[in-house]
Amino acid sequence: RRKSASYEIIGRPGTQWASLFETLATNVGEAPPVRPKPQTQDQLLGLFSAEVTGRDFQMEPATLFDMVGKTELVKPTLEVVYDAA
Repeated sequence: RRKSASYEIIGRPGTQWASLFETLATNVGEAPPVRPKPQTQDQLLGLFSAEVTGRDFQMEPATLFDMVGKTELVKPTLEVVYDAA
């Protein structure tokens, strides 16, 4: 099996992080279950309204300053002129 990321387990007993994870485990174990309040169909559809999801957001094209940090980009070019022979 290939290791996909470099990581270290920090929640071992006796380490500086042990008390944090012990407290977290205790709190999770003692917390009462919280059940969501049932919602109507209209309330559920309201979760995906344009105001909430940002579908009414209008995108604007990036300006030259946005892309390169300058208001004017000068690129010297080489112009080739062919004479009629």
